[in-house]
Amino acid sequence: MTIREPSATIEAIAVSLVAGDATVRHARQLMLRSENYDVRSYATCSALLADPRSRDVPCIVLDIERNDDGPALLREMRVTGWRGRAILLDGDDADGDCADGDYVRAAGKHGDRVMKRTVGDSSLVAAISASVNRGWSGRNAAG
Repeated sequence: MTIREPSATIEAIAVSLVAGDATVRHARQLMLRSENYDVRSYATCSALLADPRSRDVPCIVLDIERNDDGPALLREMRVTGWRGRAILLDGDDADGDCADGDYVRAAGKHGDRVMKRTVGDSSLVAAISASVNRGWSGRNAAG
């Protein structure tokens, strides 16, 4: 008898994906859907903010280098009731640093994670899974 419980828990998980590059956004969206995530994608931070359903999503994957208003987006999302975690994608250079120290500290304060934009599919899926499993409290939770 095969138990499909892990897949069943992933099927209900929604992820918002914000990336300005349409090709990258589409490829990531397809990959995440193949992993049974319910993905809504946005070309801009303002498009995500305009969608009231975005407050009910436990994880946002955000290309911060292509969206200069990424920090403002996360602040606004949290002010308007979002209690999820963000995976912040930055930097192309495999040997370079991701984001500056202040950005990394701010991300850590909220349980967000900064990763290189060139992160592999399996590492990104693992990061999303870990962020969702670290206490997604939903829209109406205190905190």
